[in-house]
Amino acid sequence: MKSDIEEFIRWVKSNGLTSTISTHIDDINMMTHLDLSKKKIRELPESFGVLKNLSVLKLSNNRLQKLPSSIGELKNLKNFQCENNLLEELPSSIGNLSKLMILNLNGNRLESLPEEIYNLSSLTRLTFAANKIKSLSKGLGKLTKLLYLSFDTNELEELPDAFSNMKSLYYLDLSYNKLNYLPESISKIEELETLLLEGNQLKNLPSLESHDMLIKLDLSDNSLNQLDFNVSKLEDLKILILDNNFLKSLPDEICNLKNLTNLSISSNSLISLPQNIGALQNLEELDIEDNEIEKLPQSISLLKNLKNLYINGNKDLKRPQGLDLEYCDID
Repeated sequence: MKSDIEEFIRWVKSNGLTSTISTHIDDINMMTHLDLSKKKIRELPESFGVLKNLSVLKLSNNRLQKLPSSIGELKNLKNFQCENNLLEELPSSIGNLSKLMILNLNGNRLESLPEEIYNLSSLTRLTFAANKIKSLSKGLGKLTKLLYLSFDTNELEELPDAFSNMKSLYYLDLSYNKLNYLPESISKIEELETLLLEGNQLKNLPSLESHDMLIKLDLSDNSLNQLDFNVSKLEDLKILILDNNFLKSLPDEICNLKNLTNLSISSNSLISLPQNIGALQNLEELDIEDNEIEKLPQSISLLKNLKNLYINGNKDLKRPQGLDLEYCDID
């Protein structure tokens, strides 16, 4: 143990980190927080495992290509931030961090995850955005305490049917992957408030009707030609983004979304809007740019809270009268 501490101290000194890390043995043994962000660190020593009492470790914005296996000895670690490095793989020992609640590995070069990572059953926040991850295991379903999960900007072609027991998950970001379908268990996430699916290849959706607490739904940049679920069941929905799909019409039920403040459907193939669009009394922003709409419904004049209206790129649409708009892209 003493030789590990001595080696750790040598590493601290050789990397010019003495202003950040004390080289007193008692201080090292008692250290609970360590922030080594933006220190141009290329490698961590195996002796890093001496930091037994560490609860918060920040290693973001360095040049790390790997983590030492001794990372798994930091049994008191609760918050691990290691984004924007060059990690290509994770040691299986990471699965030993049984108290870990927050894990941020955004912006690395990971293509796969060790199965042991799914043993981190205390995790509430897990983010792997901007990596190269191609697949996930069914073990994901063991992470039942998750509140926040992000895999945006990876290379996922499918997801395991592993979401049924994530009862407390409120934020799920799967944007910019290669998904063409979603597993049915997505519909079992009872507390979901934000679901981001932008930039995939989705043609069909599982029933999203069960997500009656959903506040934001982003389905832009997919391959949807219809909304094949009763959107009116999403009664708390405030933001609905459907840009860059192949929608020719919107279901009338969309007009029942009494809490909707933002509706964006630009760059589709819409030829009309629902006649009762004026029922969206809380709507503040409407974007229907770049469609094939010839005429706006008369009821649009009832949208008294509408502030911003984007209608350019349709079939000679005129700015509607009777609305006190802050901005419209057509005079």
